[in-house]
Amino acid sequence: MKEEFTHYYQSFEIERGKIKSFAKVLGLKNPIYYDKEEAQRMGYRDVVAPPTFPTVIDFCNDNDFYQLFSRLHLNPEKVLHGEQSYEYLEPICAGDTITGTVTLERMDEKRNMKFYHLKTIYRNQFKQISVISNSTLIQIP
Repeated sequence: MKEEFTHYYQSFEIERGKIKSFAKVLGLKNPIYYDKEEAQRMGYRDVVAPPTFPTVIDFCNDNDFYQLFSRLHLNPEKVLHGEQSYEYLEPICAGDTITGTVTLERMDEKRNMKFYHLKTIYRNQFKQISVISNSTLIQIP
């Protein structure tokens, strides 16, 4: 029988400043990441979070990614980021409150390394799924 593992991120309010900073670091120029009026003109509620922004939710959360590592008994110094994909269903906008639920889909072992396959579902304040992330963490010896 598969052992169930679920980790919950605390509710995270999306701040316009965090979106702008993230977009700037990525070198993005699209005004929907910086200007509320332009984002609204394009049909969004507010400034839009760029692709890969859910990483900010993972690491800037009160119940963050490192607590997830601890619960999985992983040493962050021995973990590699294997791969990650995102499926976007609803935009994440400034002012949204996002929750995340991480499940361990499976764990494999190969060549003395453990592969943790995780799925994170991010929901907005309307209970809509905004993003589904699939990622693989690799624990090295």
